[in-house]
Amino acid sequence: MKPKKNSDPNKRIILGVETSCDDTSLCILEVDNHTSKILSLNSFNQDFLLMKWGGVVPELAARSHVKALPPLLDVTFKEAGISPEDITEVAVTTHPGLVGSLLTGINLAKTFAMMRNLPIVPVNHLFAHLEAIHLTEEVSYPYLGLLVSGGHTAFMWVKGPNEMDVLGNTLDDAAGEAFDKGGKLLGVGYPAGRIIDDLAKTGDKDKYDFPISYMRDRPGKMSFSGLKTALRVKVQSIQPEEVKAELPHLCASYQEAIVQSLRVKADEIIEKILEKKVNGFTTPIVIGGGVACNSRLREVFKQRYKNVHVVKPIYCTDNAGMVANWAGRVPDLQVPFPECLSLDARSRYVEKK
Repeated sequence: MKPKKNSDPNKRIILGVETSCDDTSLCILEVDNHTSKILSLNSFNQDFLLMKWGGVVPELAARSHVKALPPLLDVTFKEAGISPEDITEVAVTTHPGLVGSLLTGINLAKTFAMMRNLPIVPVNHLFAHLEAIHLTEEVSYPYLGLLVSGGHTAFMWVKGPNEMDVLGNTLDDAAGEAFDKGGKLLGVGYPAGRIIDDLAKTGDKDKYDFPISYMRDRPGKMSFSGLKTALRVKVQSIQPEEVKAELPHLCASYQEAIVQSLRVKADEIIEKILEKKVNGFTTPIVIGGGVACNSRLREVFKQRYKNVHVVKPIYCTDNAGMVANWAGRVPDLQVPFPECLSLDARSRYVEKK
C-alpha cells in the first residue's frame, strides 16, 4: 500500500544520485527530526566492464551510467515503497569527479527536479565520503578526516558537514591509484586494491623493502609515484614465475608501504600542523573513501591512535547513501527551483601542488 504524500515540514525524503566515477548509485533517504534512515540504496558496479582495461575509462563509465540509471531508479522507488511525489529534494554529486560521469547524474537530478519543481543539493563528493560515518555512528566535531580513494588522498580538519580544511594531500597518485597501478604491474586483475589486500594476508610484509616518501620539508604532502616505480623495477628484475611465487609477499610489502606512508603523514600532521602529541591525541579520526576498506589500514590506525572511526565498507565506495546523507546534514545548501537547473559539474576540489 502506497503511503500518503508527506505533509510533515520536519520530514524530508531525499533522492540521492551518485555518478562521479564508475559506480552508478541511487538512494532514497528519510530525514525526520534530524534522524536519518535509508529506505533504499542500489548501486551498479562497472568492475566487470573495466577488467579488460585494468582501470576506469571515462567515456565507457559515462555511457554505462546512462544505461544503468533508468532500471536503478525503478528498483530504488519500489524498494523504498514510495512514489516520486513523496520526494522533497534531490541530492547529486557535482564535484569532484569525471566530468562526463558527473553530468549524467546531474542531468537526471535536473530532470527529476523539473518534473516536480524540487530543489537540488549540490554535493561535494569528498565531504560526503567522510561524513558517511554518521550513517552508522555519531562522531563529534572537530575531527581529523583521512580521505583515501582512487582519485584523492587527503587529510582534512572537519569542523562541520560543510567546513573542511585540507591539511595535507598527495602531489601525484592517490593511494587507491597506487593500488590499481601496482595491481596492474603484478598482474592480479581489477579491482586491484581488494585483490592485493586478500593476497597480502598470506604474505610477509617485511620481505621486500619498498620506499616511503617522507617529504620532511613539506608537512602533510604525500607522494606514491616513487613507490609505484620501485615496484615496477622489482618486478622487472625477477622472472615471471618468481613473481607468481612471490605474489603474496610482494602484495603484503607493497601494501605495507602505502599504509605506513599514510600513518607517517598522520603523525606529521598531528605533531607539526595541529601541534599535538600523538600519544595524547584523543580527537576523533575518521577514515573514509574506497581504500578505507583495506584491512591493514584499519588495523594500523586503530593500533596507533586512540579514537579512530572507519566508515563501514558498504558506504566506503562511491554510493548514493553518503550523498543523500550529506545533503540531509546541510539543509541550508538547497538550491531552489528553477535556479538549480543552472548547476554544473566540476572535476577538481583538491589541487595537487
